[in-house]
Amino acid sequence: MGLWDLIVGSFISFIQFFYNITNMIGIPNYGLAIILITIFIKMALYPLTVKQMRSMRSMAELAPKQKAIQEKHKKNPQKAQEEMMKLYKDAGVNPLSGCLPLLIQLPILIAFYGALLNFNYANEAHAQFLWLDSLSVADTTFILPILAAATTYLQMKVSAPPANLQTPQSEQMQKMMSVMMPLLIGWMAYTFPAGLALYWVTFNTVGILQQLYINRSFEVQKGEGTA
Repeated sequence: MGLWDLIVGSFISFIQFFYNITNMIGIPNYGLAIILITIFIKMALYPLTVKQMRSMRSMAELAPKQKAIQEKHKKNPQKAQEEMMKLYKDAGVNPLSGCLPLLIQLPILIAFYGALLNFNYANEAHAQFLWLDSLSVADTTFILPILAAATTYLQMKVSAPPANLQTPQSEQMQKMMSVMMPLLIGWMAYTFPAGLALYWVTFNTVGILQQLYINRSFEVQKGEGTA
């Protein structure tokens, strides 16, 4: 067994653990277990999410100065690079600091995704959830796929830097991705087992709430800094 199989297997055991918890409290259900473990993972990753968003916001705030340096030294890339590094140093910003939290989160989320994709719902009666006959098959009612697409769009919307901190290129890219990603996630949610779709909806919903809180915190900090 390879390392990746071991990690995915661990997450499968983790899902089963949360299912056992629902069984202990008298409401055994795999759907509830998926919701609980998704919330747990999102809360565990919250400090990394904050760090990533803070770095992205700082980089966005430097965008006008970056553009000015590029324009000033467009015939001298080396000088432009030197000025960029000085800008980052003076602002106390590491352009790579936003990547590290993402690199840590991605393997965890992909492993959880792989665990759900390969999860065996041993008790089929407990794989029913709300209107779904089974989480092991796709939701053909379109409810979860629509919710997955809608929550993906909303999460991208609330996560985007303010318009005044975006360049025309980044704003255009943001608009394009806000159409493509929800459609992709919606299609995947319709194609894959409903357990995965439920995970996406829960993941996005918790992410939206977290992001609104983070945005509010940034605004409060900004207000205190300018008081």
